[in-house]
Amino acid sequence: MTVNPVDRASLERWSTMRASLWPEAVAAELAREATRFLDGVPSVAEAVFVALDEANSAFGFIELGLRQFADGCESSPVPYVEGWFVEGEQRGRGAGKALMNAGERWARERGFFELASDTQIDNVTSRQAHAALGFAEVETLVILRKDL
Repeated sequence: MTVNPVDRASLERWSTMRASLWPEAVAAELAREATRFLDGVPSVAEAVFVALDEANSAFGFIELGLRQFADGCESSPVPYVEGWFVEGEQRGRGAGKALMNAGERWARERGFFELASDTQIDNVTSRQAHAALGFAEVETLVILRKDL
């Protein structure tokens, strides 16, 4: 396994994995966002890394953005894990850690000293994976909305 910045060769697999991570989103829009990122169009993502198997097929990714604010953080802007995904059959083999290490390296190289992330409250696997990599939960939040 290797971890590299996403490129055109990984675009289709990355787009497919994005749709798996965010099934409530429109897959075609996620694919357009991915293409725009590779075209250099400003987006939420500042950096994207993919985990590649021995056949150079992507099976995981991490997307990092910069947010002006992140709960529990002291600096601004804050590098933020916008998406972190490893395909099911590949989980538990170190790919998630390798992707997070690439993200941390990217942030440190740019002078940042904090990294933030989030997950759904009921996503116990993600919460445990974050904790195993040194993340501390700083807040539990329920987000509400109302039609007007």
